[in-house]
This record gives sequence, structure tokens and C-alpha cells, in this order.
Amino acid sequence: MINIQRLSFKWHSQQTIPTLTIPSLVIEHGEHVFLHGPSGSGKSTLLSLLAGINKPNSGTLSVLDINLAQLSHRKRDAFRSDHIGYIFQNFNLLPYLSPLENVMLGCQFSKPRQQNALQQSDTLALEAQRLLGALGLSSEHHHRSVADLSIGQQQRVAAARAFIGSPELIIADEPTSALDAANRTAFIELLFAQANLVGSTLVFVSHDENLQALFNRSISLVDIMEQVI
Repeated sequence: MINIQRLSFKWHSQQTIPTLTIPSLVIEHGEHVFLHGPSGSGKSTLLSLLAGINKPNSGTLSVLDINLAQLSHRKRDAFRSDHIGYIFQNFNLLPYLSPLENVMLGCQFSKPRQQNALQQSDTLALEAQRLLGALGLSSEHHHRSVADLSIGQQQRVAAARAFIGSPELIIADEPTSALDAANRTAFIELLFAQANLVGSTLVFVSHDENLQALFNRSISLVDIMEQVI
């Protein structure tokens, strides 16, 4: 799923020390990976590279055997829309849309994900309803304003939006930081269930190392960067 070799990234060309250096990192299809490190260790930078928002200054970063560094900005955007679901730390839901409408946005810019969703349900709306229900948001909330939802409910909407259309890679950026321990564990187990259902790879990023026992693989970004290229 992900293959990184000799990657180096700087936010500014004047930097003498790269923000991120990764000698080698391989993540296989279907893995549930816990990526951790303290604040400032480069977690968000790595996610921006995996999502194709930025590209490395040197080295290779391939997702689904596609070297993202060789794609134009427009093609990276299209690749992200088709193949990557992203759960943001602050959810990034549109407050003027209902939960159902927010979830369907995950397919708006991707025909492959629309087609995948319609293989699961007769309409996008029905598939959005199915995912919201599977992730624990009852139907009485589907048509309300997302601004009226609790943090935990908004979190479920954000997860359903990432999963709609069965993208091969799900990136979760600190999505449980506002929850207590019991709700964190329950939510992560829901993510696992959905990822397993469609065979998605899950890369879950957090600074909370207490969560790593839930995952079948744990990666320390600090340990990776301490290796010599």
C-alpha cells in the first residue's frame, strides 16, 4: 500500500535540516497501523505527503504503486479523491450541511468512489445512511445540522465520510483526542470493523501511546527518523 524510500522533506528551501527524513517505511495492504510520536515530530507533515498535499524534496513515496512525487498537483488531488479517505483531527465538517450530506461529499469528486458506493447500496444517500448507522449515529440525527451534534457524533460523521466509496487507504489524524478512554477504544474498534469490511488499510496517527496495544502494528516516527539514510 505505502512504500517510502530515502525520503526527505523541507518546508522551506533555506532549511539546513529537513523537517522529515524517512530512510524506509513499508505498509502492506489491509494493515491497521498506529503511527505515533510527540508533538513536532513530523506526524502531520508525513500525512500531508501520504495524502499528496505536499511532495518530498527527494526520495520516493508510493501509494498503490504510484509515485506521488511524479504526479502534478492536479493529478495528486484526483488520486487522493479516488483512493484516500481522510479523518481530520477537527473533522472539517461543513456546518451548513446535514450529516448525510457531509458523508456524501466523500464521493462528490470521485467517480470510482461513487461506483463503489453504489455497489453497496442503491443510492449514495442510502449508503451514507448505512455507514452512519454502522458507525453508531442513529437515523434521528442524519438530517440535523452537524453544528447540533456532540463531538462524538461529529466524529462518526467524519469517519463515515472517509469510508464512503471504499477507498483503499484511510488516514486518521488524531481523531480521538477529544474523547475519554472508553469512547476512544469503542470508536477505534468501529474503524477496524469498517476497514476490514472493505479491505482498507488504516493509518491512525496519535501522540497517545496508550492506544498502540489496539493495533496490529505500531510505528514510532522518532525511531524511524533516528535511522541513518
